Formats: sequence, C-alpha cells, structure tokens
Amino acid sequence: MDSAPAQEVTELLKQWEEQHLTPNYDPIPTLTRIAEIIEAETENFMKKDPDPFDERHPSRTDPECALGHALKVMFKKDSFMTKLVNDYVRDTYYSRQNITGRDVHKLNVAACRLTLDLMPGLEMSVVFQDNDALIHRLVGWATSSTEPLQCYATGLLAAAMEVQEIATNFRDINAMLVPLMLRRLHVLRNKNQEEKQSNQNTTPPSQTRHFARFDKKRQCDVKCNGPSDKPGKKDREKDSGGGGDVDMEPLSPADPSTPVKNCNSNASSPLHCGSGMMSPPPRPPPLAPPPSHETESNSSWAEMETYVIGNIQIHPPTDATKQMLILRYLTPMGEYQEFLSHVFAQNALGLILGYLNVRESRDSRLAFEALKYLAALLCHKKFSIDFIHMGGLQKFLEVPRPSVAATGVSICLYYLAYCEDAMERVCLLPRATLADLVKYALWLLECSHDSGRCHATMFFGLSFQFRVILEEFDNQDGLRKLYNVISTLPILGSDEEESRVSEDETCAARQIVRHVCVALRRYLEAHLRVRAAAVARAQGDSVPEPPPYKASKSSPEEIQEQIELLQSVAWSRWAPVDELVELGGISLLLQVVGLAYEWNFNGRSETVRSALDVVSVCCVAPRVQLLLTEKVDMRDADMTTGVNIVLGAADGEISPEPEVQKAALNVLVNCVCAPVHRAGTSTTRFSISGSSKKKTALKSYEDVIQKVWESVRSNNGIMVLLSLMMVKQPITDADRLRGLACRALAGLARCATVRQIISKLPLFTTSQIQVLMRDPILQEKRQEHVMFQKYALELLERVSGKSKHMGAEFETSLANIHRANVVAQTRIHYNERQLLQLVAAHLAARGLSESAATLQREAALPAPAPAQLAPPPPPVYTPAAPTTPTAATHRVSVARANSTSSLARDHHDLFNNSVEENPVPQVIKLRKVQNQCMTPGALGGSEHRRSLQKQLSAAAGDPALTAHRVTLHSIITEYLYNQHATCKNPVVTCPQFNLFEPHKCPDPRGAGSVLAAPAPNVCARLLRRELGAPCAATRRADTKLAHSHFAAARTLRLQDDDAYFTHTIFHPTQQQLLAATSSGDIRIFNLFSGAEENTYQVHESYIYHMQASRDGLLLLASATTTWRPLSALWNMKEFEQMFQLDNEEYVEFSKMSDDRIIGTKGETATIFDTRTGRELLTLAPSISNQYAKNRATFNPTDELVLSDGVLWDVNSGKEIHKFDKLNQTHSGVFHPNSLEVISNTEVWDLRTFHLLRTVPTLDKSEVIFNPTVSALYAVCSDQDSEERSQFDTSFKTLDPFDYSSIATIDVKRNIYALSVNRWGTQISVVENMGDFDQMQESAVKIYDVGRKRDHDDDAEEEEDEEMAGGSENDDNSDSGSGDDEASNLLRNAVMELAGGSSGESSHDDDRPRRRRRQRRRRPTDGGSSDSDDEDVRLDDIIQFELD
Repeated sequence: MDSAPAQEVTELLKQWEEQHLTPNYDPIPTLTRIAEIIEAETENFMKKDPDPFDERHPSRTDPECALGHALKVMFKKDSFMTKLVNDYVRDTYYSRQNITGRDVHKLNVAACRLTLDLMPGLEMSVVFQDNDALIHRLVGWATSSTEPLQCYATGLLAAAMEVQEIATNFRDINAMLVPLMLRRLHVLRNKNQEEKQSNQNTTPPSQTRHFARFDKKRQCDVKCNGPSDKPGKKDREKDSGGGGDVDMEPLSPADPSTPVKNCNSNASSPLHCGSGMMSPPPRPPPLAPPPSHETESNSSWAEMETYVIGNIQIHPPTDATKQMLILRYLTPMGEYQEFLSHVFAQNALGLILGYLNVRESRDSRLAFEALKYLAALLCHKKFSIDFIHMGGLQKFLEVPRPSVAATGVSICLYYLAYCEDAMERVCLLPRATLADLVKYALWLLECSHDSGRCHATMFFGLSFQFRVILEEFDNQDGLRKLYNVISTLPILGSDEEESRVSEDETCAARQIVRHVCVALRRYLEAHLRVRAAAVARAQGDSVPEPPPYKASKSSPEEIQEQIELLQSVAWSRWAPVDELVELGGISLLLQVVGLAYEWNFNGRSETVRSALDVVSVCCVAPRVQLLLTEKVDMRDADMTTGVNIVLGAADGEISPEPEVQKAALNVLVNCVCAPVHRAGTSTTRFSISGSSKKKTALKSYEDVIQKVWESVRSNNGIMVLLSLMMVKQPITDADRLRGLACRALAGLARCATVRQIISKLPLFTTSQIQVLMRDPILQEKRQEHVMFQKYALELLERVSGKSKHMGAEFETSLANIHRANVVAQTRIHYNERQLLQLVAAHLAARGLSESAATLQREAALPAPAPAQLAPPPPPVYTPAAPTTPTAATHRVSVARANSTSSLARDHHDLFNNSVEENPVPQVIKLRKVQNQCMTPGALGGSEHRRSLQKQLSAAAGDPALTAHRVTLHSIITEYLYNQHATCKNPVVTCPQFNLFEPHKCPDPRGAGSVLAAPAPNVCARLLRRELGAPCAATRRADTKLAHSHFAAARTLRLQDDDAYFTHTIFHPTQQQLLAATSSGDIRIFNLFSGAEENTYQVHESYIYHMQASRDGLLLLASATTTWRPLSALWNMKEFEQMFQLDNEEYVEFSKMSDDRIIGTKGETATIFDTRTGRELLTLAPSISNQYAKNRATFNPTDELVLSDGVLWDVNSGKEIHKFDKLNQTHSGVFHPNSLEVISNTEVWDLRTFHLLRTVPTLDKSEVIFNPTVSALYAVCSDQDSEERSQFDTSFKTLDPFDYSSIATIDVKRNIYALSVNRWGTQISVVENMGDFDQMQESAVKIYDVGRKRDHDDDAEEEEDEEMAGGSENDDNSDSGSGDDEASNLLRNAVMELAGGSSGESSHDDDRPRRRRRQRRRRPTDGGSSDSDDEDVRLDDIIQFELD
C-alpha cells in the first residue's frame, strides 16, 4: 500500500492529467506542491542517515521509505516527466502556448526545483541525451540569471556533467564556468564568515558525542507536508549559515509514513547527566537563543543533526545550499588536468580547508560536498603534495565522527593513498599524527557506512607498503578490526542470516569481502618482506633495509622466493600469521573461496585470487598446512577440506580465470613442496590448536608434509595436476600453469605412493612429458617454459630414481632409464689373459717385440694370431638418446679414451683380484664435446650409485676428482660397460665378457623349451600342439585370432518408428534376446527366427540398463525420467513388478548369487535384499570422487564393493581404500580374477593398491568380459550426443591378461550397448544412426565371434540397409547364394555351443571345395544340437578356415 505522500502525489498527477490540456492552465501550483512533498520526504529520508555514496533509488535503499514510494509514482507518469523536462524548463513555454500576462521565470524556477528534487531517482544520462539546447539554457541561467533559478540551474548542470560524454562535449563552456564557480564560492564563504563574526552569541554544541548519546526527545520531530495536529508548535526557521532544514510545515509525531531511524537505541541514560560526557560541560543558555532551537538543552539532537547528518534546503536556497550545488558541479570537473590551473589560481585548496572545519561551519553536509571535491583534486600529484604541505591531513583528523563528513574523509584517504609521493610525505609526519591517522581509518572500518568501510579498507591496502603505517596498524590491533569487517557479514553466516539480506545488500557485502581480501594480501606480503629480510640478514646476507617512509613492493617471483626462504629455516612464531589463525581467518578465507563459486560479480576473480594469496603466504607456517587438511564448513555443501577447495580453484571450477588458477597452484606448491627437513633446533610439534607437545623437529615436519600429501591424494590432486600439465588454453598463461602444476607434482612425487602411481601413467610410459618439454605453447613465454623444463626434469628424476643431465633429456624415457639402471648395477668380469694378449699384440704392433715376447713367455700366452683389420669400436652408450642424427657425434674411439689425460674416476688396481669395498666399479662415460659445459649428475640417489657419464675434464679446484687416476682396468671396464649398454635387453648378472668378441645379452624367451612361445601362424600352433607344446599360450593366441573377426548373423529392427533401441541382453536360456527401447518397453525376440515374440511396458522413459538373473526369472531395469531416475525388479514369467527402487540410477545383482541387489545414487551405494526389497546397507564415502558415471558393483566373491572409487568391506560396511582418481568418467569394475580393478584407463592391483598399468584404449569405455574371461570388450559409453559420432561407432577387443589390443571393429553406426551370450560365441550390439531427438535408424545386430566377413555378408548388409524395415529371418541368407554356405557352416558350428540348430544348406550343386567343407563338417552335424555336453574345440572351428 502506498504511503500518504505517495497518495497525495497520485492525486496531484491525476488533477494535472485532467487539466493540463485546458487553455490558460497554470502548472506552477502543482509543481510547487509536488516539490514540497518530495523535499519534506527527502529530509525525512536523510534523517535515517543513509550512505551518502549510495546512488541507488531510495526505494532500493529502504523499501519502506515514503520518498521511494513518491518517486515511483512520479516516474510511472511518463507524460508528466516528459512535459517537465522538455517543456516546463523552456523560457518560451508561455509564448508557444499563446498565453500572455504570466511570468515564465516563475515556471522555470518551479520546474528546475522539482527536477532537482527528483534527481535521486533520475537517470541523468537519459534526461540530457541529445538535449544540448537544455544544457545551453542551464548554462545561461547558471551564469546570469537571478536566484533561485541560478542555484537550481547550477545543481542541474552538476548532474549533467557527471556524464563523461557531456562533460567532454562542453569542455569550453566548463573552462569558463570553473573559475566563475570558484569565485562565487569565495564570495559566499566570505559572506558567511562576516555573518558569523557578527553573531557570536550562538554557542556551538559539543562535537564529540556519538549517536548513542543523543537525546530521544527529537526523534519524532520530522517534517511532513500536512498540517500539524499539535497546537503551539512553531515552524522551524532556516539558518542561512548552516542551512540543513527545509522551511515547511511540521509533521505530526504520529505520522507513520515517515519513520525516523532510531539513532539512540543504545542510550542508557539521559544526556543531561553530564558526568559521562566527553565534551565540556554545557554553557548557560544565551539571553536570546536562535529560533531554530526548540529545546533549552544544549545536547539535543536538533543541535547535533547538522553536525552529524546535515541537510540541503532546496527552497528557498540558503547560502549553504548554493555552495553545495556549486561544489557538486566542481566535483566532476576536478579530475580534469586542464582545469587544475584554475584550482591553484582561485585558491580552491584554501576554500576546501575552510569547509572542513565543521565545528565552525556547523554543516556536515557542506563539508561532505567539499570533501568529495577534494577527493577529485587529489588525483593530481601536485595538488596532493600541496595539500599535505598545507596541513590538510591534520584538518582531516579534526572532522567529527560520526558524521557524514567522516564518510567523506574516507574517500579522500583512499585517493591520497594512491599517490606514493604524497604518502611518503605523510609518513614523514610526526608519529603522533600517523597514530591519529590510523586510528581514524580504523574507526571508519568499524563504525562508518559501507562505503566508508570500503574506502578505509582500500586505504590500508595501499598503505601497507609503508612500514611505518604497517607498524602503527599492528600497534592498534588493526588486523582484528580488519578481519571483523567480513567476519560479521551475513553472506558468510548461516543460511538464515543470508536469506534476510536483500540482493543489493548482498552485492555490497561481496564488494567489501573483495576489498578486505586485497588488503589482507598486501598486509601479509608486507610482513613477509620484513620477515624474509630479517632471516636473510641472520644468515649473513647483506640485505638493504629501505627507510620506513619509503614504499616497498615485491613481484610475484620475489614473494615466492621469500616464502621458500622462510620454509627453509626452522619455524618460529610469526605474529601476523599466528593472529590470523587464532581469529579463524584461514577458515573464513577458504570459505570465501568456496562460496565464490555461486557469486556472480565483476570482482569475483580478484576476491578469490587475493584470498588464495593470503593462504599461500600463511602456508609457511606448518599450522596452516595442517589446517588445510581439516574440514571447512561450506554451509549448503557437505563438509569439505581446505585442500579440496584449493584444488577446485586450481582446476578452474570456482573461477576460470588463469590468475585464480595460478594463485591456487602457488598454495599447493607451498604445501606439497615444503622441505621435509628444516634447518634449526625447533622442537615444537605442530598442531592446529597450537599445542606445544615436545617432539623432534624432524619428525614434526615430516608428519605435517606426509599429512598434506595424503590429503592432496585423497582429494584427487594427482588428476588435477596432470590435467593442468596438459593445458593449452588460455595460450598466454598455459606455460605458466604447466610450470606450476609440474612443480607441485614434482613436490608430491617425493611421496613413494605417488611416485609409483605416476610412473605407470602415459605421461612417462609413452614419453608425453618429453613432448611437452620440447617447445613452449607461446614462443614469447620461453622463460616460463624453462621453469617447466626444470621441474619436469626434477619430476622425471624422482619418478625414475636417476639423474639424467646428459644434454638429451627430451629424448629420455623410463624404458631407457631402466636399461641404464640395469647396466649400472652389472658387475663386469673379464678374462685377464685375454687382456694380456691384447697388450702383447699392441707391443708387437708398435715394434716392441722383445717386450711382447717377454710378456708372452712370462704369462704363458698362446702364440699371437695373424694380424687382421680390427673391427670399429662399438658406439658409446647414451641412454637418453637412443636415436642420434649422425654417428660421428656419438661415437668415440677407445684410443681417444686411452689418450684422454683428464679422465677422473674411482678406480681399481689392475692386478687386484680380491673383493673390493665397492663391488660395482665406477664407470667412465665419455661425453660429447658440445656438452662439456653441462654439469654431470649422479645416476642414483645414494652415494654409491655411479653415473654412466663423466666430463672430459675435471672441474677445477675439486679435490675429489683431481685425486683420481685412470687405470687400464677402469678403461677396459668402461669399454665393456659401453658394449653392455648397447644391448636391447640388458641383464644384471652377466657371464664373463670376452674381449675378442662383441658382447650381446640374450633376447628374452618364455619359460620352457622353444615350443613354449606361441607361433604367429595357426598351422604352426596346431603342429606344436601335436608335439606336446604347452597349451596356455596357444589357447591365448587362438582366442586372439577368434576375437579379431566378427560377422553379422542377424539384424533385428522395430516395427514402429516412434522409438529406438537403447539396450540389449541375451536371455539366460540363450533362446531369446531382450531389447529395451527409448519409450520404456522391452521387446523379446526369438534368436533363431528373429521374430518379435512379446512386448512389455516396464517404464515410461528411456531404459539404459538391464540385467537378468542367472535362472532367467528376474530382471532389473533402470530408466531415467525428467524428474528422477527409477529402477525396478520384475518377474520375467508374467512381467510383473516386484518392487521399485526410487532414485537409484543403476542397479545390478551380486556376482555369486542373485540374493542381493546393489544400487547407485550419485556417490552413494545401497545394498538391497532381492526377495523383500529391504535396504541392507548404505555405503557413503567420506570424501566423494564424484565420478560422472559411478556404478557400484560387487567383486566376484561378493565380499567387496567398489563405488565411487572407494573399496568397501561388505561385512563390516567400512572403507578399505580410496583409489586415486585419475579420470572423470568411470569409478571402476572388478577383473574376474579378483586381483585387479579397472577404472577407465587405469588398472589397479587389489593386493597392494598400486597402479599396475594404464590402458589408453579403454578411455571412456564400458568394460565387458566374455564368460570365459578370454577376451574383453570395450564400448565407449559417452552419452554426449555432440561427441557420439566421434567416439562410439566401433568397439574394441582386448586380451584380459595383458590388456593388449586385439582388434577394433567399426560398425559405422553409434553403439548404444553391447552384450555377450553365455558361451561368448555371439554378441549383440545396439546400433543407431542419428541423434537422440532425431533417430534415423535403429537396429540390434547379432554377430558371430570368430567368423570372417565375406562378400556375401557385405551384400546382405547393404540389402538390409536398403530394406530397413522389419526383422530379417536368417533363412534368407542361408538359402541365398551358394558362396556363403561355407561361412554358414562355420557359424552353425559356433551356434551349436548355444544349443541352436545348424541351419544346413539346401543346395545340391555344390562345387568340390564346398563338398570338402561338408565332409569335414559331418562329424559335428551328427551331434545333438540341444546337448551342452558336446565340447566343440576352437581348433576344430579354425580348421574350416584352413581348408
């Protein structure tokens, strides 16, 4: 319901609408009355002390205020507003209307007055759009018209110039107006000064009282537009000096339409009890008190109102009103550099400083307007410096608080902090002045309006770089006050608190959170600089200390170096971090990061980034690292850990901005890369509560880092970091993101479990990391790419356990590193007599025949063989570079090795054959010339591991290297090592090396005789089987052959086109096929005739899964609807529903028996009793992996359950292990051998929970084993229609023993489902063409396993495609062309395993080749087709193909 003022405005507008078209209509009374109503309600609205910087519509600020209601009524009447703005402000209105005898000046005054009153609800850019004539008219009135039109025009010009486009277009006019308005200000101010000097009897009230001390007696003394019911009450008169009251009729205290904010709700005693006053005792009342004071009390709210809130009297305008409107015009002009000369010429600074003395001017609103103008001028460095020199800062601090002017001080502080030169001069002021400055700003943080708090927060954020401000901030408990600004916000409280907050208040609160997070980041970075400098000086570094009044900044790289420096020393208490932790700041900031996911405002990324930067700096404290592993209350969501929130930010879930991802990765780096052992003698055991239980520092740091690693693993940190290492967008930040992710993964790889997992990933097994290391994504980001290369090498070393600084790091791989490790562990043995023979031959070749003969005689050497050309020396082994561009650059002769005088290595005596201390001799590695400058790295991590390489010259000044000498033994050993390193499959235990023959390790063979390995040829396998070769390998080879060929045997289609097939399974009797459709029904087809036997409606929508019980009596079906998933159990005899399982997305039977059903709902698994449907057990993980397709399943023995990547014990209902999440799709299935779990591409060992291997072929695929576990089918289960044509037009077969790929069969249509019959001899595939909403063709095809496709099959398939209607009877193909009979005979042999008929051919004119096939087929034709005891051997089936 509208308020009384709004109703009166409605009546006035209604009268205007009825009369304004009549001749000689005078609109002045209507305009004047509406203006009086608006002005009265504006004054009442101002008394509620709204935020002066809040430019929203009053109804949004206070939905109950009468001013907002009245403005809404005004703006609903478009015709009146158009008339007001376009016609009533014209100086030719009456002449255009042919009205004579009226003064248009009065109409213009009334129109301008009302327009000025309506400004809080007007969009000025719309009012003045394409209305230059109006602006020129206002300029004329503002320069030469009489009052009050001149004052009103100035106010309207001020509103117009706030639109930047208008101010730019009227630059010349503004250049004329600015000095004119400044001169007017001087005149008006001088006039006020003279009046105040003549009136010295007025006693100013106390300026130090706060709202809580004001009298209650004036709370209802507000203005209204109606007459007063209270006789004897006088009208308040205007005060020309302080002006803040509107000269109107008073309001009845009982008027409910204009409530006044209760400004004295906390008062506990009347103010006339002067014992508690902070101001001097009141003076005696003057002999002639001014008429504006209605009470004899000197502490009444009537006196204090102008000092605290103030007002602007529009009619008649006072001198204060004129000055306020002029200042409003000058404020947008103050930011322009071209008008700055007028500011200095007209001494604007002196004017402003005069207005700041509120105790003298007695008008807080006037001081506020002056402060707004001052803030605009402080954008200029010269003005800011002059302001400081003239003592302006001290004037700031004298502005009383609380008051509107104090809120104006906040924006001036913010603008002042932007100028570093001015702030340096501020920091040179006396310490007492700085203390008052910080105290004033802290008061603004606690007691000001929202805008004042934002400005004060931004002031501190810009001032923390000055150490003197930082120290004073800490001395006055500033961190607690800054933290309290956001800790009390309702948007970070409970749901109930947030629900009571309006949308506008929510947006304002989010901006406050943003500014506080930025300020906290700069606060901690400033303390970090101080702390890091102190630590560096304590370590003996000469770090210059900047003066406390100078700004000190750090780049992101310097901040990271400072954090690493603090992490390298023993931890000791650090006041800023400790206090923030004690206040609960870390948890609150993590909560802000988590809640920002739902926030939508332009400062979200800066908020999250700043909060993460604060946590990153605080991570130098082990307490904070532990805090990240604990639970954080996220209100709506489940309890989650801080690490999970940080990982979500790093993955781009909270905000996709790269700066946010970098900040989150920095947090992870500082946690997982923290040193396990720190220097120092600290013995504090770290805990979140800060307890001081004694324990060695070594153990404490190790405990902390282990817990952090475990938390990152359990929250799927490996997957997030791996995905970030592959990121390519955005291109400008991808290199940096890769580098940070690689660094975090390298730090995490210090954990043995993580090393084992990632060593099996394609990143290392297929050398993907080397591909990433070669070139940056953006060539301009080579510096970031160098960082990525550095940490990629570090990661490679940790995963492999070997250092590989060999100049060819980009070609190395885990396989090469493993070979190098084997070679390095090999002990070299050789025949010394052969060595002596070589020496004797060398002496003889050099002409030293007597020495050679002596050596031959003493060593009893055989006679030397005739000289022949020596073979070239073997290549020098370089594990990191298996392929080289030229042979010359990688080969070096043994002669050169012998002639190199600078070789230095641990050696053994040539004639010392005893057991040495180091059983593995050191190895000499000859390095390429171009790589001599690189530093060699040890191949192993321990001191006894040796490198496969060495520099050609020892480092100068290294006593350890210069003490070594080269011996003949070391040279020969190196020569043999190099030969051994060229072996494809080196072994650790080698027989004695022969110096006369090149060494080569034997190729690996299977156990047993030469017949153990399966032959690649099926004929050879049959022959070996006859010779008694082991059958296991042969059977696997035969199975691979069989599962690499599939031939279509039958095609089933729907009779109607309204639905399409979605899933299919074989009936346990193997005589029928069950096919589900998108309309929710199940069709039953005869496997032999292809005819549709029955149709049952079991659901109302898309059925995406079915499973039949082993006895064929029960059927589970799962469907999805628009409102919920639904699963049900059906009796297959009558197809009656036994019970339904609401909200279960996927259900299946247990493996050993059908007495239990396991259902999946999100990340929760539930076990039900099959007979009763009763819920037996619910399994909800403590930390959810949130797989896209979680399908809970039993293991083959029904003792374990795998759901959402978590392994459960069914008997106890407890979690056993949580597998690391390395994909987003599948939670995993059990291998039938009960030893492995397959989760998308990862294969995990159930015994050790190690990652065994990764199988890229299984990516996003559903895994189906055939009944004999001899083959594995992989079908892409991605249900994204946009990507369906790219991924799932083919299915794959793999070997379930080693997961090697057997074949990929392309069906050229989208595969929706695949099932295998009981014996694995046939598969059924749902093949659809088209999208979900526009299906062009749908069919279920049955394929024979092991039968090759021939030309007749292709022809039949093309014919089926042309017909595309009904179900095809297989008899057509059997009785067709005679060329396909051989294929049918083979298929019938396979079908016998399923108990089907053989389907013999009816043709008698077969060629001899076909008769031979029939003769070979007859022995199997004689058997009963229904007997399951007859075992058809696979090799018998293959014989048909051989013939």
